[in-house]
Amino acid sequence: MIETHWPELQGKELRYLEHAWELTGTVDVRDRGELLAVEARQADDVTREETTLHFAIESPGDSLNPGDLGEHFDRLERTDDAQYLLVKKAHRTYRYELQRLEHA
Repeated sequence: MIETHWPELQGKELRYLEHAWELTGTVDVRDRGELLAVEARQADDVTREETTLHFAIESPGDSLNPGDLGEHFDRLERTDDAQYLLVKKAHRTYRYELQRLEHA
């Protein structure tokens, strides 16, 4: 597990399980880069409950190198079926799908 901070991710919001979540920018890169555990706070409630959103790579084996991360957040993307966190490096874009939420 490699913990990093992506300032470009901090303050971004997404909706998941009927709540709005504000991302903190703190990311744990797990499973050889195949899973991103992103810290977030509930944005639509005064309690500001903390949680971790888990994003998994779409194509296992085709993920970020945990030893060479840098700050490469590109964007959040939403489709009818799923939400994604996209990470861009030179000549490459990695697409991680939001899989689950884990309360702190």
